[in-house]
Amino acid sequence: MQQSWISYFSNLVKASGGINLAQGIPGFQPPKALLNELEKQSSKPVHQYAPGLGNQKLRAHIAAEYQNKIPLDFDFMISLGGTEAIQLLYLYLHKRNNGLRAAAFSPVYESYMHLPRIYGDQFESIPIENPDLPDLLTYFFESYKPQLFFVNSPGNPYGKALSENDFNLLQRLCNQHNCYLIIDAVYDVFHFGKAPYYPFKYFSDKTFYVNSFSKRYSITGWRLGYFFAHHSHFERISDIHDYTGLSCPSVLQESLANFLEIPNEANAYIESIRLQLQENYQNSVNALNSNGFLIPDIHGGYFIWTKLPNHCKDGLKFAKSLYAKRKTAVIPGVHFGETYANYIRINIARETDELKQGIDAICKSV
Repeated sequence: MQQSWISYFSNLVKASGGINLAQGIPGFQPPKALLNELEKQSSKPVHQYAPGLGNQKLRAHIAAEYQNKIPLDFDFMISLGGTEAIQLLYLYLHKRNNGLRAAAFSPVYESYMHLPRIYGDQFESIPIENPDLPDLLTYFFESYKPQLFFVNSPGNPYGKALSENDFNLLQRLCNQHNCYLIIDAVYDVFHFGKAPYYPFKYFSDKTFYVNSFSKRYSITGWRLGYFFAHHSHFERISDIHDYTGLSCPSVLQESLANFLEIPNEANAYIESIRLQLQENYQNSVNALNSNGFLIPDIHGGYFIWTKLPNHCKDGLKFAKSLYAKRKTAVIPGVHFGETYANYIRINIARETDELKQGIDAICKSV
């Protein structure tokens, strides 16, 4: 099936109603001050093309956030969400290398495996939940010799964050083996305890860093992300961007930039959503564990990644039956790798009552 299972199950809900725990859409309203700013800016003359690199005020906020983190020889660009940033970087690296051997940890976020498929490149993955991950990772680089490695931390669908030692090893292996590393940090602020680690001080000209405002402020439809790249790549990436994306919506960038000038409100909103996600996670895990689901430790993000109870072997069949009988949509594990046939992914970034109804439906279905 070429259509994404995320699109398939989300479209069922859009067409016939129900509870959407499938697509990674936040069920929370954006900050009120941000919506007020959008209303204010929409009547001003900010409706034409924005600068290709992004709104200057918004760029200033990003630069301030990463001051003393990202090396000085890196530049950045505002993109149409994290997705365009990853696609733009992939297109650049694919053309630069006349094809790629790409890799990622499994379970694999969909873009990481489907971009290589679309461009006719090779792709392999290694399981992130492995007690001998350092040895496995070292062997993988020596045998497969990847030219590009994707990593999201905390991850999607499995919200694991790499430890400092493992992340440093991955960065070191990429530097040693002439392998590009794309770090996807879109869930960085939504951690369930300790903030995730990123190897900023070990970044090289092979490292790219991607992040987004979409999840932070519950504005996934605004499509505002950004990425950092070493200056040696930037002119050629910008050239591709000029003829593919050009710029991001000007009124949305202006509204967000003005909202971020009220840092207390922005930070308070992020913290409130982080705490809500943490509560949603704990309540959902308690209910699922009581019904035989097997859930690995999750460090953050939007999702619960869970193995079905032992008597349920087919996650796709389970997901189809769950929607048909109880109008609740989740994503089958096979969407993220063929070896995860008995897993599902559940979006917990929903309001408490809706999520509880969805979790109850999942539990009753087993």
